[in-house]
Amino acid sequence: MNVRSVGLGVVDTIVKAFLIIVAIMLISKYASLAYTYGYNIYNQLPASQYDTRTVTVSITDSMSVGDIAELLENRGLVKDKNLFWMQERFSEYHGMIAPGTYELSPSMTPDEIIAIMCAATIEADKEESKQ
Repeated sequence: MNVRSVGLGVVDTIVKAFLIIVAIMLISKYASLAYTYGYNIYNQLPASQYDTRTVTVSITDSMSVGDIAELLENRGLVKDKNLFWMQERFSEYHGMIAPGTYELSPSMTPDEIIAIMCAATIEADKEESKQ
């Protein structure tokens, strides 16, 4: 063996070890993030347990759930807009948020906020089923 082939073998081993370490770090980071999001989807906490002020929020027909989540985060009603989007997606109220003006509080859980914003849709569905 010559020196060049030994040197290339060492460099090759170092590069492979570096790539393995980076892969392990990325997997660890994103697995932790996925666990945290999964846990928080079902273990919902209010944005602020002791803040009982009321915030008026207006939802329009043209707003997507992402837009609503961003609005709620900006108003301090939810901690994370992406988490709220997922909570709506996996809730029993998925796709039922009705346009309107709502009085919400940071002491409400995301599920309570979603339920309030879906109340008009639920009432309309009940009226239709009666007829």
